[in-house]
Amino acid sequence: MSACATIDLAGGRASYEAGEEIAGVVRLTTLPGRPVPRVELSVLWQTEGKGSTDTGVAHAQVLTEGQQEAPAEGFPFRARLPLLPRSYRGDLIEIRWSVRVRCSAGFMRDDLIYDQPITVR
Repeated sequence: MSACATIDLAGGRASYEAGEEIAGVVRLTTLPGRPVPRVELSVLWQTEGKGSTDTGVAHAQVLTEGQQEAPAEGFPFRARLPLLPRSYRGDLIEIRWSVRVRCSAGFMRDDLIYDQPITVR
């Protein structure tokens, strides 16, 4: 499977208020004659810094279980952001948010992952 994903956020935004709705479209480009794989979308946060890394998923959905062709209009999505945690960058810890698309690559192959960073204020 060879596919490439783009995540187009509504209004080209990359910064959101906590509790706000985020919306956009995921577009896939696949090789002709190759079916679209299972595609999942998630809105998530991750911590980095001293100690262990934590991850939280604020929204997850399956965009497609696989079909013959990717729709030209893409796969629209909407998700409500939680009130906490918010993006943060300190000396010891950082909290990063992103919209992630995971394309299943199939048995014995690594999935393709595309992240679009966002800021939650």
